[in-house]
Amino acid sequence: VKDGRLWKIEGNPEDPLSRGRLCPRGTGGIGAHFDPHRIQAPLVRKQVRGAEEWVAVTWDEALDRVADGMKAIRDRYGPEAMALFSHGIGGNFLKHTLRAYGTPNICAPSYAQCRGPRDVGFLLTFGEEVGSPERTDIRNARCLTLLGSHLGENMHNTQVQEFADAVGSGAVVIVADPRYSVAASKAKHYLPIKPGTDTALLLAWMNVLVTEGLHDRDYVARYGYGFEAFAAEIAPYTPEWAYPITTIEPGVIRETAREMARYRPASLVHPGRHVTWYGDDAQRSRAVALLNALLGTWGRNGGFYAPSSMDVPPYPYPPYPEPKRGKADNPGNRHPFAVETITNGLREATLTGQPYPVKGWMVYATNLLHALPGEAETIRAIQALDLLVVVDVIPSEIAGWADVVLPEPVYLERYDDLNVELFRDPFIGLRQPVVDPPGDQRPNWWI
Repeated sequence: VKDGRLWKIEGNPEDPLSRGRLCPRGTGGIGAHFDPHRIQAPLVRKQVRGAEEWVAVTWDEALDRVADGMKAIRDRYGPEAMALFSHGIGGNFLKHTLRAYGTPNICAPSYAQCRGPRDVGFLLTFGEEVGSPERTDIRNARCLTLLGSHLGENMHNTQVQEFADAVGSGAVVIVADPRYSVAASKAKHYLPIKPGTDTALLLAWMNVLVTEGLHDRDYVARYGYGFEAFAAEIAPYTPEWAYPITTIEPGVIRETAREMARYRPASLVHPGRHVTWYGDDAQRSRAVALLNALLGTWGRNGGFYAPSSMDVPPYPYPPYPEPKRGKADNPGNRHPFAVETITNGLREATLTGQPYPVKGWMVYATNLLHALPGEAETIRAIQALDLLVVVDVIPSEIAGWADVVLPEPVYLERYDDLNVELFRDPFIGLRQPVVDPPGDQRPNWWI
């Protein structure tokens, strides 16, 4: 604080994730606090949904409006007809509220639109997900392969720092990306792959490792199952087969595969983060996981470490009511490997009323008009709702369609739930306020 005003934020050097260095979004917290577009008080829609005509009301009036709407939905359709779309640890308290209300329809767009295929691919291969933050031991990798993963542009601060450490220590970097990214500028091998053909390249890399006997045979023999069938399946997928698909020359595919093998098991093929792209994404991520298995990286230094966390007793909530109906997102188990709720599926249930009507949405810290593909379809679903509640800091696009907007403090102005991350070093993070909110904003635990 300078002259009584918040003016600068620095990272905590004891934090194992940031190591005292902040990402742009973290340093931007000061600007968020002073943003002139902050929502200052609860808002209730004045007339037509989407017209962005509002009346500022008291918190009692706003919460009564939300409670009355949720009661009406529960009485007419059942509590399962209410859904929560949430992102980040700040939504934990709203998740508690919706579970206590009786709905199982609680989702994060980050699953279906970002990390879900990656989690499924690794779960099917290793029996575990890579988590968030990812369990990647980048700093100890001798060879790092990136497929469309723009380290230095859009990844966790922790991974960017470890990437810099790896580059500084002389690690070999292989980048396959249609765009010459920041990461590509650090690469020994840059492969300007045709968009949408990652799986063909992955198959060809695995073909080289197996046919030339470069894979970690002891590791595969100890932990693998069905290797002979796997080797037979990938036999046709040679670098020559992949060349007209990917536009990467066979010699380059062989050279980079041998480079990966040279440094195994400290040869990490990064799982990526935003991996929902082309429709075959779960299989693409499974190919990434299988390539890592051939290199013996899972559970090894320079590959994927075994994460740990602090053991913190849960808050003693009373038991939640048991929903009478299952989740509405995946009727008929159309997506058999999905382990979390699918946002697109909840939108479809809102539009079709199948397997049962979804008539209320609560949206926290996610701008659904941008997070969900198909903006027009999202707007049609919103128009079919009886209640849309948005908890946000600024008037985002999704807030413009809400019936009630509840203003939240930014992270420098509130307490959040204890953060117990799965990471290389176990720790507990406590977010606590350093400055008061500028208006009548309230934190989620209070709401």
